[in-house]
Formats: sequence, C-alpha cells, structure tokens
Amino acid sequence: MRDVLIDLGDARTGDRVPDPPPPARGRVLLALLTGVLTVVLGGAASARPQMPPVIVPAGLGYLMEVAGDRLYVVSAGLPVGAPVREQTVRTYALPSATLLASNTVRVHGEVRSVLTAGDDRLLVNYQDERTATFTTVALRAGVREPLWERPAQIFGVDPAAGLALVREESATFRDADWHGLDLATGRPRWTLHQPAGDDVAVGDTGGAFPERLYALTTGGQLATYRTRTGQRTARTLVPQRRDGMNTSLWPAGELVLISAGASGTTGYDAAAGLAPIWHSGLNLSWYRGPAACGDLICAYLPQRGILVIDPRTGRERWSSDRWEYAARTGDYLLVGRPDVAEPELLVVRAETGDVLGSAGLWRTVGAGAYVIRSVPGEDRVWYGVLDPARRRVSLLGVADRVTGDCAFATGALVCRRIDATVGVWRLS
Repeated sequence: MRDVLIDLGDARTGDRVPDPPPPARGRVLLALLTGVLTVVLGGAASARPQMPPVIVPAGLGYLMEVAGDRLYVVSAGLPVGAPVREQTVRTYALPSATLLASNTVRVHGEVRSVLTAGDDRLLVNYQDERTATFTTVALRAGVREPLWERPAQIFGVDPAAGLALVREESATFRDADWHGLDLATGRPRWTLHQPAGDDVAVGDTGGAFPERLYALTTGGQLATYRTRTGQRTARTLVPQRRDGMNTSLWPAGELVLISAGASGTTGYDAAAGLAPIWHSGLNLSWYRGPAACGDLICAYLPQRGILVIDPRTGRERWSSDRWEYAARTGDYLLVGRPDVAEPELLVVRAETGDVLGSAGLWRTVGAGAYVIRSVPGEDRVWYGVLDPARRRVSLLGVADRVTGDCAFATGALVCRRIDATVGVWRLS
C-alpha cells in the first residue's frame, strides 16, 4: 500500500459540471456485472448512474471518523518532543465532502475519537500512552488554541443543551467522577462520584445522547440520574447485591437489568421509579451486554449465538446458536453466520426468529438497511439498500479501489481507499 496524498482541490463534487456519460463499452460492462450480481447475490436490482467520488486527502496511520453529517480525518501525527504528538483534525461536511475546518492539537498519546459539539465545535478524545487515561480537548473552527482540556473520556454530547457526558478516572483507576461538562467552558455543571466497587452504566439510547445514568452501590442501592442535570430521580434496593452476590448491570431501553448469575435476572423499569417489573431464571452472565433491539432485548454469546428477550416479561422469546450478530430493521433482524469465507446476510422475523430467507452475499455497515458487498480478489465494494420483506437489494453503485473499511453517513458512503485516501460516494 502506497502513502499517497491527493490535493482536495482536484476532487470533483456534485456542485460541479458532471463528467460525460461513460462510453458504450463501460455501460455494457456495468450491465453485465449487474446481471451477474442479480443471479449470484440474491436478485439485486439495477444500479442507477452514479457520480464520481470526492477524494479526501489522507495517509497511512490516519484516523477516519464518521458522525452524522460530518467526516473527520485525523493525521497520524508528528512528534514535537517525547511524548507529545501534534495531530491535525480536518472536518468535512457530508455528503458534499466540503472542507469546513482544520485544527491542530497536541496530545500525549493517540486520538481515539472525534465528536461533533455544534456547528463550529468538536471534541477530540485521546488516550495517554503513559497512564492509559483519556483526555478530552474542545476545539473551534478557525481558532488555533483549544477552548479547554480535561482528563476525561466522552460518553455523549448534546450540542443543543451545550453539554458533554464524561468520566474522569482517578490515577489509581479505583474510583471515578462522572460529569456533565459545559461545552463552552469545560467546567462541570454536575458531578456524580463513583467509589471503588460501585457500578455505573450509561443508559441505552441506540446512539443518541443518553438520558440516564445508573449507579449500583456495593450495599445494593440502585439509583438513576438525569444526565442533563445530575438529578437523582429514583432509588431502590437490589437484594442480591446487598447479600454479596456477583451482579451485572445492563441498561436496555427503558429497563435496567440486574443479573445475579444462576439466581436469575430482574428487570427494573426506569420510567416507573425503578420498580422491579419481572424476575426470570435467565442466567445472562455469559452474554455480552444485553441491549434494546427495537422493542425487544438482544444478548449475544462471546463467539456465536443470540438470545432475544421479551422486555415486558423477561422471558426468552427465542434463541439461536447460528448467528454472530443481528441488526434491527423494522420488523426484521438482519443476521449473519460466523466463520464463513463470504458473509451471507439472512433475514429473520424479529418476534419469532423464523428465517425468512437469504438476501445474498451482503453485509450491514452500521444501522439501517444500507448494505455493502466486497468482491473477492478485487479492491471494490458494491453498495445498496435492502428491502428485508422481499430480501432484495436495490443497487446504488460500486466503489472502486477501496479496502472495505466503509461506513454509511448522512447521504454518503465513506470508504478508505487502497492508497490510504478517503473516498466519499453520494447515495442519491
């Protein structure tokens, strides 16, 4: 792989005069390939004429981060004196891939994530190589110096409320403080202390800003707090925790689940003052954190297997050891098998687990019905929209010279290219 930097000024965008239509031979080739996909990939519909991608400059070791209608490209960094590194964060609007801002930040480690904090602000989270702790830096477009910096990890940002939810660890990692930080100043509006041995979990909101924090003390007190104000809204006793049992704390939609291993699992309703609404014999200790998947709760075994729980009763709705992941789309779950040479996307009914059929050799990338399919032996992915009821994909186009590291964003498909640059393909 070569480290190539392409000048953004040479990239074509949708606002410019489009290229002339492809020659007849190219159209014939596209028709033939589409016909092959229709047979091999489960009946994908024909692709529409697509615009050429916008090429965003990047190099080896760069971080690509997609968040809503923003693309962030973070340079690999230049040493400015051990252990300080200087990295450049470029912000692009999607789907046009228009450069909005460029900021330089000095970090003691490596940038891990970038989050939007308003029209002209962003938060950069990096991990210190010396202490393994996280630091958050607030930047504004066109302003050279950071607005503020705080040793904390980000868990959510609400630009409308001017608030960031962060966790600040102690040097010994034994206890921590949760803060609601003011985006303008970086100062806490509220603080919740997490003593050593207590559990704190962020509410499950499907990618939106979390509305609640849940805290479970070593003495068995379970409490919920509003993340925008830090106000405690409910508290109850968890007998299993009080009696010294090993417990796990899992938010799942409006519920918070407390699992006590072989003693079963209890569901507490956050909207009803943490009232315990059911107890089941399900032992979830082996599962990866149960979370809401639509109006159900899905839990996964570490290697393969899914368990679907009815949130109203706590009872198992169905389970299967065939699937390694599931993505909710409407009334369906899109699932895939582990340990296969080429991923095959299957559609099952969410309520029952009944397998409705195969959508072909596609895979999901993030939420929604957008799917991609890599071509073995070629640096190319096809992308489209799945109709789960019919198990058919409406083909949107093909992205060439890509590595397969792709993400769907607002109106665009964003992929790393084989020369380490970033390509942005409009979806419409």
